[in-house]
Amino acid sequence: KLSKSLQQDDLFNDLHIADFMVEKDRLFAQITLDDDELALYNMVYDNLTLHHRTPDLVIYLQAPLSVLKARVSQRGIGYEQRIEDAYLQRLADSYADFFHYYDEAPLLIVNAEQIDLINSEQDYANLVEQISTLQSGRQYYNPLPVKEK
Repeated sequence: KLSKSLQQDDLFNDLHIADFMVEKDRLFAQITLDDDELALYNMVYDNLTLHHRTPDLVIYLQAPLSVLKARVSQRGIGYEQRIEDAYLQRLADSYADFFHYYDEAPLLIVNAEQIDLINSEQDYANLVEQISTLQSGRQYYNPLPVKEK
């Protein structure tokens, strides 16, 4: 949906949208694996990341633990329901630390605490508009919640 929204002005645009960053995978490994497993993972990771494409833009949706828990609950995916608060907080802290230092590509940090990009067309449209006006570097988007009619 996001890809179509952003491409509508240029039919020949080479736009690729993904919800995966190879660097993000390492965050999960660092908080989940023991030392031996992490050492092996790092050897594989270093070989896999030699030629990865740098994104044109990275969007980091940031929200507090209480919001993350509520959204996990709403998704209703079985294994996610068993995620412990401490693990989820460590993961959120790892993301915050990672993106604090991230400078490989333009970065949009979105305060997603009070917006609903799944159920609110207006919140979604506002984010697409914000993305379309981005320049370069690091930018922050702190939207106000929109009440749907």
